[in-house]
Amino acid sequence: MQSLQSPQCLGRRIAVSNILDVTLRDGGYLNRWQFSLEETKSVLNFLQDQGLSQVEVGFLRTPDRMTSPVNGCPKEFLAEIQQLYPEMSLVCMLNPAEDNWQAAVADKLDQISLLRMPCTADLVDKALEIANHLKKQSSHLKISLNLICVSSYSLAEIECLLRTIAPSKNVDIVYLADSRGALYPHEVNAMMALVREICPQSLGFHAHDTLGYAIENSNQAFAQGCDWIDVTLKGFGLAGGNTPLGGYLAHHDLQSSGQSIQAEVTDFCQKHLPLRHPDSLTRQRYRLLAAKNIDPVWCDQLLEKYPDTLNKKVEKLPRQHYKNIDSVLDIMIP
Repeated sequence: MQSLQSPQCLGRRIAVSNILDVTLRDGGYLNRWQFSLEETKSVLNFLQDQGLSQVEVGFLRTPDRMTSPVNGCPKEFLAEIQQLYPEMSLVCMLNPAEDNWQAAVADKLDQISLLRMPCTADLVDKALEIANHLKKQSSHLKISLNLICVSSYSLAEIECLLRTIAPSKNVDIVYLADSRGALYPHEVNAMMALVREICPQSLGFHAHDTLGYAIENSNQAFAQGCDWIDVTLKGFGLAGGNTPLGGYLAHHDLQSSGQSIQAEVTDFCQKHLPLRHPDSLTRQRYRLLAAKNIDPVWCDQLLEKYPDTLNKKVEKLPRQHYKNIDSVLDIMIP
């Protein structure tokens, strides 16, 4: 499935500095972010050894919604990580739908270099408002607005969202996130070309590997001028997983030693990172859904309704911009 063509964009060659590891945040969907401090430090040590300096360490939450250091990022946790890894730039994610986002970020901005906000269309205005407030509080903080589930929008819809974001002086990076892992390389190419045309900000891309195109889609994004590419160890992440760090570094010959980076990642994860991908049957079903541009996170709900016939029903559906699970159920043949 991966065509594995190395991208060139205006003479650029991708570097480790373009790569952001999001294992602790996106991989956390596989263990509900229950990483021990020892496991967290092991991950950061390994990434540092590979030359990565930008790491997303988790979600910013209010104290009452915090379930672990990674799923909450209390200031004490961030301060300790910053002290242990002074050369690393710490990245955190803030959901703009948080009712009390001010409490979620309180006293933490000094430790964070980049704050990312995942947005569906209905949250863009709120995210821009939050970005305005945060920039007044911190002069060093970079802010990224991440348009998620971009395969659920037409190019015209994406263009409309981008024209809302582009004028903002408070947004430093505009990300497209293929949250469903449903995009094909030519679609990524068209979307990123549109972002580059409209937005003066730096560009980022977050791939999921549901259809097996994460590396190639990331390459297409970089070829269109993208500056930030997200990866995770062994591709650990929600549903179909993410762009695998080992595969991506190996593909671009960015290994820090003479050993196989993919073998190093596998060995490290077996010893220090007790995460597991979904079983093969589940991953196969995710691929079937993503091929129709249906969000794999709806899989359990769809199975509950059609436990014996889901695959056959999905195969008969058209590929289109499904916005929610009801839009799928509405056209499924009973």
